[in-house]
Amino acid sequence: MDDDEAIARALQAQEMQAAQALQSQLTVSDQSAAFDERLKSCIQTALRCEDRTLQERALAVMPLAQLRAEARDNATLAVRLGGDAAEQAPAEEDLLAKGLLVWFKRDFFTWVDTLPCGLCGAASTSNAGMGQPTSDDLAGGAARVELHQCRQPGCRGAVTRFPRYNDPGRLLQQGCRRGRCGEWANAFLLCCRAAGLTARYVTDWSDHVWTEYYSHRHRRWIHLDSCEASYDQPLLYEQGWAKAQSYVVAVGAWGAVDVTARYTANWRETKQRRRLVDERWLGRRLDALTTGVRAAWPPLKRLVWLGRDAEERVELLRKQGREPPSPAELAALPGRQTGSLEWRQQRGETGAAAAPPASTSAPAAAGRATSYRLAGDARGQLPDVFAAAGRIAGGACRAAGHNETQEVVERLFDGRTATKWLDFDGGGRGGSTWLEYRLTTDLPAAVVGAYELVSANDSPERDPAAWRLEGVTQADFEQGRVDQWTLLDQRSGVCFPGRHIPLAFSLPAPSPPCRRLRLAISATSDPAAANSCQLACWNLYGADGATSTPGQALQRLREALAGPGCDPAAVGLLGRLLANVQRAPQEAKFRKVRSVKVQALLASAPLAEALLRHVGFRPLIVPAHEPGAGLGPGVPAGEDVCLALAPEASGAELKRVAEVLALLPP
Repeated sequence: MDDDEAIARALQAQEMQAAQALQSQLTVSDQSAAFDERLKSCIQTALRCEDRTLQERALAVMPLAQLRAEARDNATLAVRLGGDAAEQAPAEEDLLAKGLLVWFKRDFFTWVDTLPCGLCGAASTSNAGMGQPTSDDLAGGAARVELHQCRQPGCRGAVTRFPRYNDPGRLLQQGCRRGRCGEWANAFLLCCRAAGLTARYVTDWSDHVWTEYYSHRHRRWIHLDSCEASYDQPLLYEQGWAKAQSYVVAVGAWGAVDVTARYTANWRETKQRRRLVDERWLGRRLDALTTGVRAAWPPLKRLVWLGRDAEERVELLRKQGREPPSPAELAALPGRQTGSLEWRQQRGETGAAAAPPASTSAPAAAGRATSYRLAGDARGQLPDVFAAAGRIAGGACRAAGHNETQEVVERLFDGRTATKWLDFDGGGRGGSTWLEYRLTTDLPAAVVGAYELVSANDSPERDPAAWRLEGVTQADFEQGRVDQWTLLDQRSGVCFPGRHIPLAFSLPAPSPPCRRLRLAISATSDPAAANSCQLACWNLYGADGATSTPGQALQRLREALAGPGCDPAAVGLLGRLLANVQRAPQEAKFRKVRSVKVQALLASAPLAEALLRHVGFRPLIVPAHEPGAGLGPGVPAGEDVCLALAPEASGAELKRVAEVLALLPP
């Protein structure tokens, strides 16, 4: 042991001497000196995130236990899905990185163009130049302070200060979790390191910063941009934002690397722009910085990282000769999304094209399909009335594509009309996309009797207009034919009459038991204008033993009405509700009712079955507009559960209304 320690100390001393000798040999020109200062500043920024005290502060504000649990659940999900999915199980580390990205963008940090007025709260402020930093600003690393002046007449030009903090610890504090890409990258790197990810800071000399982490499963560094919630899209800036790259350098506790080749598909053109410093000088300088940060490492750790360095060098050399991006790759690379349109236009980062090209068929998009994710619709995650209505739940979902982080595929199954899924590859002439819902092997196969689609909040041209509902049957799945899709339903020429409107579709006959269900969308409402496809909800309803035989629900209602068990007030409420629909079938207001207003009706099993299962009133979660809403179990404050009777093209729902009304007392 003593001999090993002596050897380690000798090796460390030799490396330090070599680094010092190399440093003394470097002749730095005036231009190189500025480049060198920027390198040193970047590595200091990255190394601050290695501070254990700062990491503990980050852990105190991060929902890390929840993020790890979600990553663990989704890592094991592939095994639970069985078949082909079990062979594609993602690593928990990679899922944690994705979860951090979504949480940071959606729930934690805020983008700033200009701050709202600190006096009146108005958002219409303008940049009024720079201010003098205070001692407190400087303590938080804010050597620059922007001044934002209010435009409202009543404020008389009140000025709000915006210190540009560089200290990641300060950026974790309440009121400081905001900024532009510099603040985002600093704070996100600290969160990644606190979560245990091997992460580093990446600087683009054309004015942007982001993060990379080392994936042990994939044995490579993966791009993470917290501002855009972009995962493993290194060509986003050049091909999506239309930026002209020159130098991109990654720095951290593992060293410093020129990673420009990872972020360009046009290495020859990029190389022509690299005129700031001599290439040999840059290589030697980065090697010296790497040697410096690794000087105290034990020999085994250095050996491991020498192997990873070699793998990365090979990867970057291959990137220099890469082929141009395919249309499918370009479709997933939009212009910059963060910041106001005016600000992005000033920077020239709105993208090379107004809309990404669309794929020609659903299977063609499979190469960029999302991974399976838990749909978040299991019992306990939605109000009980969803299960009472026979909604199929507890599965996993994926899509041909979606728009991180808000408009993701899971939003289709959260029951909410105010959220949505969106796929930029699903619009345009010839555009198509698909959605899949898959049951885990610990759940029974689903027998589908009906389904419901809810239009999203805006852009009617993006509404689906033609699709196929397909399923992989339990029999095919058990025989290993996991991709044998059977047609269950087909629609075309569908038009949603408005926003947040549900449309219902009954199958001609209940489907065979299915383990996978797919909605293959082949056209949008206006392909010439649609740059994407979107939906608020895709709700699937089972045809279980309670309702699969026509007349059973009506028979149970008839028996209940003949006995003493039905509350007369609840029966009367059901009659008035259905009579209103029958009297004015086109009036949307008669087709929706708050669930709290029919609690007595829902408490009676035969009445609830008649309303939910036979007639087809379905639950949806909607924004609350009245005090006291959102108090039901499973419904957050600010939301409410309503029951809605979606129209069907055949008018079958009105026939079912009449059947129930015929049994009720006048």
